[in-house]
Amino acid sequence: MVNRRTLAPGLLLAAPRLGDPNFERTVVLLARHDDEGALGWVINGRALGTVRELLAGADLVPEGVSLPMVGPYARTARTGGPVQPRTGWVLYRRNTGALSGEIDAGDALAVTGDAAALADLLRRRDRDFRLFLGYAGWGPGQLEGEVREGVWLPCDVHADLVFDGDPESLWDTAYQRVIGTLPGAFIRTKGGSA
Repeated sequence: MVNRRTLAPGLLLAAPRLGDPNFERTVVLLARHDDEGALGWVINGRALGTVRELLAGADLVPEGVSLPMVGPYARTARTGGPVQPRTGWVLYRRNTGALSGEIDAGDALAVTGDAAALADLLRRRDRDFRLFLGYAGWGPGQLEGEVREGVWLPCDVHADLVFDGDPESLWDTAYQRVIGTLPGAFIRTKGGSA
């Protein structure tokens, strides 16, 4: 049986050859997991453009605020999952007080989807953050079943992977860090003999 207390906050590494285009070769940051289901974000999802471009294009920049072209604003915003793809989520390092709607994401990380928190973040510019559109969700018992079936490899959150890892190689890097080998080591290509 899967122990729920070990899953969130945590990372979920998609199994090799998962076969689901929404989650193939993904790393999911799982922030909630309880009797009502689970909530997380694909941190190496499809690229959507820079954070600065998306915020400006969606008219989400507060009046009087000019966004720089460096730091978190130059980062690529990504698809966070297939559920409600028009919702925005900010993943940030908790280096000062909490933001409105904060969800603990482990290893000094938090997530919020609160519009007021985003506006505050853009005004103050005192946090490192990443932007996601959409999220990944599971109904009651669904994630536990998928872990039992080998769909996901749960592991601890590593803030440096989340913020500094190259999204294009993040899945391989995470497997290497967690189990000491690349995921290809688990793919059987032909039968062996004894």
